Amino acid sequence: MRMKKPFVLLIFGPTAVGKTSFALEIARHIPVEIINGDSGQLYEPLSIGTAKPNWKKEPTPHLLFDVINEPRHFSVVEYRTLLLKTIQEVFSRGNLPIVVGGSGFYLKSIFFPPPAGDIASKEMQHTKGEKDLWQALFEVDPDRAKQIHKGDTYRIKRALAIWEQTGKKPSEFTPVFCPPIDFSLVYLSRDRNQLFERINMRTGQMMDEGWPEEVAQLKGTPWEPFLQKKKFIGYDVLLDYLSCPGEDNLKKAIAIIQKRTRHYAKRQETFWKSFERQLNEALEAYSGPNFYGETRSVNLTLLDRDLYIEQLLKMLRVHIK
Repeated sequence: MRMKKPFVLLIFGPTAVGKTSFALEIARHIPVEIINGDSGQLYEPLSIGTAKPNWKKEPTPHLLFDVINEPRHFSVVEYRTLLLKTIQEVFSRGNLPIVVGGSGFYLKSIFFPPPAGDIASKEMQHTKGEKDLWQALFEVDPDRAKQIHKGDTYRIKRALAIWEQTGKKPSEFTPVFCPPIDFSLVYLSRDRNQLFERINMRTGQMMDEGWPEEVAQLKGTPWEPFLQKKKFIGYDVLLDYLSCPGEDNLKKAIAIIQKRTRHYAKRQETFWKSFERQLNEALEAYSGPNFYGETRSVNLTLLDRDLYIEQLLKMLRVHIK
């Protein structure tokens, strides 16, 4: 079995929705290779806390996991370049690339390339406090500033970088739709209560699997300030807990992590609503030759996962010789 032409399946959704198991079930039926689409899972020392699959023991090839072994920012530009190269390598082997992850900016970059090659690599260099950064953005582009929470330093820094390096207001910067390959994008969701229950349960499982011990190995190393700055959910909380351990503090840490993870899941859902609309509008207007692209939304609370995968496989086999 070989792919007829370059085609990729992307699986996106909020944390703990079940993306990994969904992809692995597809892998039981057709030749695929799974590509990481989660920023935290790129880093070799971050495993339990990023819900990284035990990819080395899986029969299905897994790519772009553990590719960074130093505490440094990996820009969306770097990710997109490496991802597209990896997709072509998978296709050359006759397999279907499946990109699995929940990092919205990584996903968006596939279809709307970053506006300038060096913006993402420089966006983290601002050293002002959160309020000062937001105020700096407000002064040059109040429209964009009003769209960003004052604590969302990532988006604020990115907006400032666009202004500083292009001279254009971020609110006036129109992303260009440039799909590099035919695709089907599947968004997985669950009813809110079920998703939150899964998040709470998974956090406890992570603790049982040794997440505090994983973080302890990084404490006192260059990874510690990186994790405090990067804010991968839970790592900064556990670093603080390890400075003052105890049963009560552990319970508090778990509760904080569960709450922050639930909030993150809601942000992922909000991102998808906006991005789905943007992507579908771009698809309607796009006139690329012999191009195929689609989005699908699947509520795993309402639909039988395996039955839906059977339907999805019928579509995927159209792209396989």
